Amino acid sequence: MQFKKLIYTSLCLLLFNTISIAETIDKIEFSETQAVIESQLKAFINKDAEGAFFHASPYIKMRFNNPQDFMSMVKNYYEPVYNPKNYYFMESKFFEGAVYHQLQIVSQDNVSYLAMYSLIKDKGEWKISGCSIYPMEKQSI
Repeated sequence: MQFKKLIYTSLCLLLFNTISIAETIDKIEFSETQAVIESQLKAFINKDAEGAFFHASPYIKMRFNNPQDFMSMVKNYYEPVYNPKNYYFMESKFFEGAVYHQLQIVSQDNVSYLAMYSLIKDKGEWKISGCSIYPMEKQSI
């Protein structure tokens, strides 16, 4: 009976330790991917097409001929991302090898948008694989 208790206790400790390690890994991944998003947003603000394009995944890079075409698309269709007044990270999720971040982005006109970023690893580096933006119900102050 004592042996069963010892095995059960050991398994519980191992499970809790594994959960703790997974949470630490998630925090590191979230921190790294947030830094990638922030770097790309700063590149947009600084009108640095090459810097912004650097953070795009290979699939996105295939869709555009060069950094200038990518920058033009973002300027025309993702203006709040291209020129944000402010942004705030909200929620982050890890799912099937990808990281997803929700951001509130405030435009220069003080309109709030919900942005959903997805990131994947490419050759050991996190790259932005997509971004969707939606106007939020309430206006920012």
